[in-house]
This record gives sequence, C-alpha cells and structure tokens, in this order.
Amino acid sequence: MTQTEMEEIKRLFIEKSAETQQHFDEKAAETQQHFDDKAAETQRHFDVVAEGLKSDIRLIAEGHGVLVEKMDRLDEKVDRLDEKVDRLDEKVETFVLETRANFDEIRAGIKFSYTELDQRISHLESSMTTIEARVSHLESQP
Repeated sequence: MTQTEMEEIKRLFIEKSAETQQHFDEKAAETQQHFDDKAAETQRHFDVVAEGLKSDIRLIAEGHGVLVEKMDRLDEKVDRLDEKVDRLDEKVETFVLETRANFDEIRAGIKFSYTELDQRISHLESSMTTIEARVSHLESQP
C-alpha cells in the first residue's frame, strides 16, 4: 500500500468518523428531545392527576367534617335518650314497688274480709241450726 493510498484511507476514515459522530450527535439530540417531550407530557399528566386528587381529598375532608358533626349530634341525642331511659327505669321500678305494696294490701284486705265472712257464715249456720231445732221442737209439740 502506498503512502497516497494510506492517506486516502485515513482521509476516508476521518470523513466517515466525522459522519458517524454527526449522525450519533443528531440521534442523541433527537433522543434527548424525545425524552424531554415525554418528561414534559408525563409532568403535565401528573399535574392533572395530582390536581384531581387534591380536589377529591378536599371533598373527602369536607365530608369527614360533616360526618364528625353528625356523629357529635347523634352522641348528644344518645346521651339524652340514655338519661330518659334511666329516668323511665326509675319510674318503672317505683311503679312496680308501689304495685306490689298495693297488691299486698289488697291481698291482706281480702284475707281479712274472707276470715270475717267465714266467721259470719259460721255464726249464721249455728244460728240456723238453733232456729231449725227450735222450729222442730215447736212443731213436735201438740
């Protein structure tokens, strides 16, 4: 190989090397631009999604606040109902005790009346026997 051929090969190599470098630089720039475009698109998409999530979170927080208020009101109502139930329990217990006492009084009164009636019936039966004996005696006399 001659000096001229070597120089020609060297020149072609340098020329091809420069073309390859230029092609590589162009492709790297295109790749970088594509990457930047996709990153910007992803960032926009993420921003839209994040804004939607923020809005949803705000709604949930507001709803949670409303639920907490309702729960507080329900707790107050339940406390008032508990107090009413306690008062009713006391009234029912008092009623039951009074009813038992009244029932015991009525039972004692009935027992007393029964005993008194039994004595009166026994006395009437005894009187009747005496009267029958007298009538029988009077009828047997001529």
